[in-house]
Amino acid sequence: MRLMVVTATYHFGLGCGVGAGKLSDFFHMLHIEEHVGVSESSVQKLLRNMEGLLPEFQKQCEQSVAKKPRQVVAAMDETFFGQFMIMVVIDLKSGYLLLEDIADDRCYETWHSKITPRLESLEINVTHAISDRAKALIKLAVEGFGCESGADTFHAQYDISKWLAAPLSRLVEHAKNSLGKLKPLDKEGEKEAVNYLESCQKGQSDYHKEMQGISDDIHPFSLKDNQITTANHVESELENRAVKITELAERHGLSDNKNTVQKFRNQIKSLAVSINFWWLFVHTTLGDLGSDEQTNTWVAEKLLPVIYWHHQKQRTQNISSRGKYQKAWERASQTLKDDPLTATLTENDLQTWVERTHWMVRHFHRSSSAVEGRNGCLSQMYHNGRGFTEKRLAALTVIHNYGIKHPDSSTAASRFFEQDFPDPLTWLLEQVGELPLPRRSNKRAVCNPLILLTVPS
Repeated sequence: MRLMVVTATYHFGLGCGVGAGKLSDFFHMLHIEEHVGVSESSVQKLLRNMEGLLPEFQKQCEQSVAKKPRQVVAAMDETFFGQFMIMVVIDLKSGYLLLEDIADDRCYETWHSKITPRLESLEINVTHAISDRAKALIKLAVEGFGCESGADTFHAQYDISKWLAAPLSRLVEHAKNSLGKLKPLDKEGEKEAVNYLESCQKGQSDYHKEMQGISDDIHPFSLKDNQITTANHVESELENRAVKITELAERHGLSDNKNTVQKFRNQIKSLAVSINFWWLFVHTTLGDLGSDEQTNTWVAEKLLPVIYWHHQKQRTQNISSRGKYQKAWERASQTLKDDPLTATLTENDLQTWVERTHWMVRHFHRSSSAVEGRNGCLSQMYHNGRGFTEKRLAALTVIHNYGIKHPDSSTAASRFFEQDFPDPLTWLLEQVGELPLPRRSNKRAVCNPLILLTVPS
């Protein structure tokens, strides 16, 4: 019974934002109020106790880890809830939240003062940082972390989407309505309307093609032939996308009042820097392994494309992209199979290289979508419930790092520190102590109007 009460309060109360009143009603529906105290005030007290204990759990886990330098690719962003703002910094490789704290402003000094103690305590060196183009975040990467600041692919696409998606959709709907209003015998007008509708639909199709093309261009390998992609090549391809998007807008009479295309062009170098960073990381890693030049070339040009496209097709939820990644993976797999060096490796050697390249591939990131996902999760909890306090936010951070598991049973903490940790719920069961006993109030006398009471004279 104690396990049930603590688990339900932990999972639904803390993890899902269910209020103490609803939890109390749930426990009463199970008829356990005669055995343990489950009033609303008792559940609220238990929730507050857990909120105070969970940050201590994370502190103990981090202190138990052997000290060693760690290199991370970080993403950072801020999100707003009501009267306060939350700063978020996450390690993209593992999903570990390095910082999730409430702040009064989002200037560089505030970011730097909050994240620096965390990086120093965990001996973290940020080698690459991805964010939107906020000046404070760019400065934090360049001056605070001493690394390149990469642009976020999602935000680059989103700005163009806000500009073109809705207007192009309205043009298509207007063309359809105009065609439907024509008189049956107006053949000339019908032909013009059909041509206009086809032109609008083609414009919408071209828009989707260019938007998908921005994502397709920012890969370390070409989707067409699996050739190694350089930052210069990515910049050239993205510039071509900008030209085509501009021509598309002009063709359909859509003015760029907010200078969106120029903003996109300003981000091209920052979007391509992720490619340079990753290839530098790969070549440095291969050099540290001490393998010969022939093997390094085989890894970079033959094995890495297979592992990379397999990783991408497992991650994406876009059906069209998954099909492209599947075809690229099949081509890369055949190329790897046909290479003479592959046949000379033993099964153990090949498996060792596969594990190493898996580790390399997990270091490639071009988007801060993990931060956006975390912000969305917090937003849902904030708006569905009654908001949350600073203590509740700290508890939610610990649950994200140590309580949420991937299908392979790993947590963000186990992936980040490369070791296992106790389950936070099991640890809480030992710390919260015994649950309160139910109240034993005296039965009150019930007034019966049918009983005549004597009245003194």
